[in-house]
Amino acid sequence: MKPNKSKQVWLVTCWEFMHFFKWKQELISKLIMIAIAAIVYFWQVVKHDDITIYQIALTSQNVVLQNAGQFTFEYVDNTSLSAFELLQQEESKYDAVIAMGSNNPSEQQQLILTVNDKQSWHSSLNTEVLNQYRQSIAQQLNLQPNQLALLQTPVAITQQYADQAIKSEDDVSDTIAIVMIVLMAVGIFTSFGQLFASITGEKQQRVTEQLYSCISAQSWIDGKILGQLLHAIKAMVTAGITGLLGYAFMSVVINDQSIDLTMIDWSFIPWLFIFSLLGIYISTAFIAAVAAAIDDPNHSAKTSMMLLPLVPVALVFMTMDDASGWAMSMLSFLPLTSFVAMPVKMSLIDVPLWHTLLSLLLGIALAAWLRSGAARMFKMGMTMYGKEPSVGMMFKWMIKEPK
Repeated sequence: MKPNKSKQVWLVTCWEFMHFFKWKQELISKLIMIAIAAIVYFWQVVKHDDITIYQIALTSQNVVLQNAGQFTFEYVDNTSLSAFELLQQEESKYDAVIAMGSNNPSEQQQLILTVNDKQSWHSSLNTEVLNQYRQSIAQQLNLQPNQLALLQTPVAITQQYADQAIKSEDDVSDTIAIVMIVLMAVGIFTSFGQLFASITGEKQQRVTEQLYSCISAQSWIDGKILGQLLHAIKAMVTAGITGLLGYAFMSVVINDQSIDLTMIDWSFIPWLFIFSLLGIYISTAFIAAVAAAIDDPNHSAKTSMMLLPLVPVALVFMTMDDASGWAMSMLSFLPLTSFVAMPVKMSLIDVPLWHTLLSLLLGIALAAWLRSGAARMFKMGMTMYGKEPSVGMMFKWMIKEPK
């Protein structure tokens, strides 16, 4: 690429990216993400440093509980007051009241927990009471601790596959694959919306036609593709970080649990990034070529053609249940679908390295051909007014520039 041409491409890339980049919106969104991350961090620190002790009143002698962790249990011999009255007394020191629901040994035992309002520590209290109640019943039945543990331990079912390439369910493979498909759809939708508005608007205002005298169609389309590629990657990264922050918020603040990121295969991230770049490039080139052929965006039937890059996403989603099947294997090598199919397949089963490299090379070859074909369609489409080219004519332009 000549230096002059590279400067032109970079100029168009920067213009295309900054045209849709809003500093105020980006700053607000990033501040919100930082605020959520700060809430998760400080909530976790406060939870570990400040342990509240809760006083629990027991109104039945049949309920025997030992102090444990942040809970202290005390028997209250006051039958004249109900559980609600016991809690709502001005001098009450209790946070909860536990009573026996039924004293009939032939009936299922029931414990009634009365509290003032809903709090996150109630689930921990329920777990502690159930554990101690099980131990009490085990002592009455003369069960040893190991026998009780054996009864409480569910049977472990290990699923084996004749196909050794399939990854175990412990890898949360399905979740990773679905997340990848969603992120890819986010990138494609971002390119679709912005390119549709950009190219159709420029065509109606005849902006591109005036610039053809100083910038070639290839440089213009290269800059537009790269600019939208940066936007799509930004949208995918933002969506991924937002999802992680949402997961962290639900785990730490809502469920009072620690953050577990063991489900993420960090060695797979580089492959995901490479195929995402390739897929967004192919999709953006196709969308730009079709958008250039649209004369009236409000009535054109070709607008629906710009959504065709979402077809590979839908096909992979429908066939991902059989990652070793012929359908997924074909989609993972077909250049039009490999940018979605291959990374999804890699997240579900072990794929030979040469399969991955071959799929990547085929995709790069398609991207190179689409780059030149999109430039030809862009050049012809942006100079046609009043009449849109037919689909057959568009394919001819993709293959060879008319004389």
